[in-house]
Amino acid sequence: MTAIDVSESIPATVRPIEKGETLNKRILRALIAIAAAFSISLMVAAPARADSAAGSWSDNHQLCTSSSCVRGGNIVRLWQSIIWADDLSGTVGTSFIDGEFGSNTAAKTRTWQDVMNIGIDGSVGPQTWGKAYGAVNRNTGYDTSTQTGYFYYGYNRTFALRKQNSNGVWTFLNPRTGTWTGTSH
Repeated sequence: MTAIDVSESIPATVRPIEKGETLNKRILRALIAIAAAFSISLMVAAPARADSAAGSWSDNHQLCTSSSCVRGGNIVRLWQSIIWADDLSGTVGTSFIDGEFGSNTAAKTRTWQDVMNIGIDGSVGPQTWGKAYGAVNRNTGYDTSTQTGYFYYGYNRTFALRKQNSNGVWTFLNPRTGTWTGTSH
């Protein structure tokens, strides 16, 4: 058996094990330091809150087809549910609620804006969100201990919503899936 000279394999920057310190303690200290650095990096990278529909929707993010807007996620599904509920033609099915703000959603948004007699631009900004919020009404049937129930009363259909009592964040009963869905993106 050949003897290994350990002093040659340890870089000069590694401090020697101090008296009373075992290799296991040293490894444990290193792992704790790594875990602490990792958890601090997660705290810095994590947003303070999710960007969900909150309050009266007036400060919801703008939805549109350009890269400067939100183009996907549950907030888009909420908007598509509103279009579905207000569909006067009866041609918008639940398969339309796909969470992608593409050309079809932009076209249906322009139609919705025209019917609602507001500025027609195919994007969902403060004026459009505000008009939609006007159709939201209280419904105690969907109350829980932590949430208050509402309905969106569209021209053709209705769907349920809930608002968190603690922070004002909304969820909705997705017409496509029949499940409660958050409004983040």
